[in-house]
Parts: sequence; C-alpha cells; structure tokens
Amino acid sequence: MTVPQIWQTWLFAGAAILTIVVSLVGQPDLITQLFILAPAVAILGLPHGALDLPIAQALWPLDGWRGKLRFVGLYVGLALLVIAVWIVLPGTALFAFLIYSAFHFSGDWDGAGATLRFSGGVATVGAPALFQTGEVATLFGYLAPEPVAELAALLLAVVAGISLGIFVATISLRPQLRNSAAGEQGIIWIAAACLTPLVYFVVYFCMLHSVRHFSNAFASLDDPHQGLRVAALLSVITVFVGLIGFVVLQGLKPELLEQSLLRVIFIGLAALTVPHMILVDRFQRKLKQQ
Repeated sequence: MTVPQIWQTWLFAGAAILTIVVSLVGQPDLITQLFILAPAVAILGLPHGALDLPIAQALWPLDGWRGKLRFVGLYVGLALLVIAVWIVLPGTALFAFLIYSAFHFSGDWDGAGATLRFSGGVATVGAPALFQTGEVATLFGYLAPEPVAELAALLLAVVAGISLGIFVATISLRPQLRNSAAGEQGIIWIAAACLTPLVYFVVYFCMLHSVRHFSNAFASLDDPHQGLRVAALLSVITVFVGLIGFVVLQGLKPELLEQSLLRVIFIGLAALTVPHMILVDRFQRKLKQQ
C-alpha cells in the first residue's frame, strides 16, 4: 500500500492536469462541486486520518478494549470541542482552522527544508485566495460572519502572494531546490489558478496529501494490514456520522443545501484535524528519533 514519492508527484500532476481539462469543459456550479467534494473526501481523504488509532497503538500501549476506548474518547472529545468552539466563535475558529491547516499540510514537504515547507503550507490553503479572493470569501461566508469571511480571504490572499514571491525567489536563486517538492508546489499554484477553490481542494487533499500521509503511516505501522482494516471501519463510521449531521442541518434549514454541505465537510474536517494533527506530529517526532 506504500507509494514511492516520485509516483506520488506524478499522480498529483496527472490528476491536476486531468481535472483542469475536465473543469474547463464542464464548468461545474457550486452544488455540483460540493457533490464532487463530499464523496471524494470520504473515499480518498478520510482513510488517511482513519489510521490514527493504529498510529496511537504504535505510540502508546493501548492494552485491551479499555485502552482503545480511552484513546477514542479523548480523540472524539477534542473533535467535539472544536465543533463547539466553531458554533460559539465561528470567526476565531475560521482563522485558527486556516493557520493550523497550513501548518499541518506543510508536513507534506517535511524533508524539503524550512523555506519550501513554509511556502508549501501557505500555498495549500492560500493559493485559491490569491487568484479567486471573492469566491473564497463567499465560501468562508458559509462558515463565519460575512465581515470576518471577507477579512480572512483578503489576509489569506496577501500572505499567499508573499509566499509565492518567496517560492519563486527560492527556486530561482537556489537551483538545488528545484526538486519534486518544488514541482508539486508549482502544480498547486497552477491548479489553484485554473480550478475553482473546492475542486482545487479535492485534487490537493485527495491526490497528494492523503496519498502521502497514508503511504508514510502505513509503511511505519507494526501491523499494517490490521491498520488497513481499522481505517476502513473508522472511515465508514465517520461518513455515517457526517450524513447524520447533514440530515440534521437540512432539517433545521432545508433551503440551505450548499451551506449544510459546506459546514458538514469543513467543520467536520476541522474537528478531526485537531486531534489528527497532534497525533501525527507526535508520531513523526518518534520516527525521527529512531
């Protein structure tokens, strides 16, 4: 189940090119994009996070069902706390989500040096805002009050512009950094310029980030096949919970289909990302010490 890194790069490049061609021909509207995003994240994105329980077992002695239950309880508790904070303080939660997403995604270039790691992390969340600030602000408006959404999109565009300048200067002045990491980030900027923000996110999250994390984590587990079975089960459970959330939101506001889908997907991802990021960071530190 491991995928060599160079293959990951080519897989991402191929997916980006194909998606750009299809999008230029089809030009999907927002609701179509959401119905592409939801199953893509569920099928291709969630399994990499569903390896968190096997990763935790590799870190700590979660003996018996009680040990596993304690970990799951803590994990779910952190996720529910994130959801609660988002409901009470949506603006603060949006800014925090963007910052820790950039930090987490920068791990895709962990071995590429500090400069490319920084530029990559910012590019993953900021590139769409640089090219399509208004559309990103509209999407953020489904997740937070409009003034906060517009400010977040504008600041994100500014930071992304700075990051793009740093990236271009780095690969221009330091030829030794013109490697696969630089190539992947170049693809990110091109995809963000050519695709709508949601479709861009599907391509990056599902075809690079999830593939890379799943491959690295799978190769590091003591019992990878058991981990795969657990990941499949947890992915199904997560999708089921997400469907329940969507049904509840639709019951409250049946006329707001786009808003319900966006909130379930992005607030759900935010809730799962916090415990996931903490766990993965701890796991990566352990691997470096070995």
